[in-house]
Amino acid sequence: MRREVSDLLLTEDWCVSLNRFQTLFVGFSGGLDSTVLLHAIATQPRLSSKLQAIHVHHGLSNNADSWQAHCQQVCERLSVPLINKKVQFETNSNIEERARIARYQLFASLLAKNDCLLLGHHADDQAETLLLQLFRGAGVDGMAAMPSIGDLAKGKLARPFLQHSRVALETYAQQHQLPWVDDESNLDNAFSRNYLRHNIMPLLRKKWPNVVRNLARSAIHCQQAKQNLETLAAIDYTDLVKQGHKLNLGPLLTVNRARLTNVLRVWIKNNNVRYPSANIVQRLIDEVIFAREDAFPSIEWDGITIRRYQQVLYLFKESVSKHLGCIEWSAFPATLPLDGEGGRYFYASPVSGKGVKIPKNARVQIRFRQGGEQFQWHGQTKQLKKLLQQWKIPPWQRDQIPLLYINEEFAAVVGYAISDHYYSSEPTDTYCIEFHAVT
Repeated sequence: MRREVSDLLLTEDWCVSLNRFQTLFVGFSGGLDSTVLLHAIATQPRLSSKLQAIHVHHGLSNNADSWQAHCQQVCERLSVPLINKKVQFETNSNIEERARIARYQLFASLLAKNDCLLLGHHADDQAETLLLQLFRGAGVDGMAAMPSIGDLAKGKLARPFLQHSRVALETYAQQHQLPWVDDESNLDNAFSRNYLRHNIMPLLRKKWPNVVRNLARSAIHCQQAKQNLETLAAIDYTDLVKQGHKLNLGPLLTVNRARLTNVLRVWIKNNNVRYPSANIVQRLIDEVIFAREDAFPSIEWDGITIRRYQQVLYLFKESVSKHLGCIEWSAFPATLPLDGEGGRYFYASPVSGKGVKIPKNARVQIRFRQGGEQFQWHGQTKQLKKLLQQWKIPPWQRDQIPLLYINEEFAAVVGYAISDHYYSSEPTDTYCIEFHAVT
């Protein structure tokens, strides 16, 4: 008996794997790839009830509204809920990349812990991605191209069709009489991927008919090499996964340069930061890690900053902001936003003891270091400057640490110390003051 094309596209292993998720989101552009993917999932009884489609309206084409209407019609026929979202981004340069970033940011915002985003990338896409990375001089991470399944925000991202060619998807669509839309921008050879797809790949196929399959297989080999390098990094730095945005350089002093570079690669990627060029990495090693001991070196790329202080590297995803002066906490203990910036605020939690004693109707303020501050701590008058040094706080962070003032008196270094004058273990009017930043 002849096997159906649908059996070949969505295997039993994939059905079992996808069934463990609570919600399956399909990125649905209305094109061939996502149309076939949506249909293949929607016609699986085990998976159809979990399915939701997401259509991203980029606003780049005059046909964008009609594509959205088409997607709505397809989803209605398949009884699949459709989420329509518009995204905005800079269009003055590298439109293709900026659109991709905006799209993935939207996808990430929708995913919960037990959710999975499904994308219709196929073997031809994988081959093109590998070649584009090679042309850019990428390392193993780039040549690993697209994994079949990986992490995205709180959930997972899966590509069930990576082993299937575009021809196989076209055959499926014809068999099931599926309509799809064609994005006219896919014909614009000004985009690198389109130039490769229309001008280079046909020549490669003519000479090597199995080139797509072979390149996709090479990507798998690179994925395995990438996993091996990550394992090696864990051997060289046993506590690497716990380092977060700070990296203690101590364990790296005995490894050679290649293995040091590998640890840096994994640490940077663990912080969800795109790995920099080889030149930047070499400068990071020579000009930051091995700078003289009394220096405070740093390096920046693409809005990322890495600094070194006392043999520790610090990674920042945005520039260190200046302090904001004096902020009145007039509605204390209600949450205090930081100058209206979303996701950054102070809050006061009542505690039964060991906190800041704040009298009723007191004037409460948040200030930042100006110089010369001192307060009573552990029975002694302490200079704030000396305490910050004692606590090994990097110099560039010292002016960013919030200071709590009560009735014009310096009462606490938020997150570090409470003045003897305002420290209390009593259960009345005692608070824990914290600063919170949503990342």
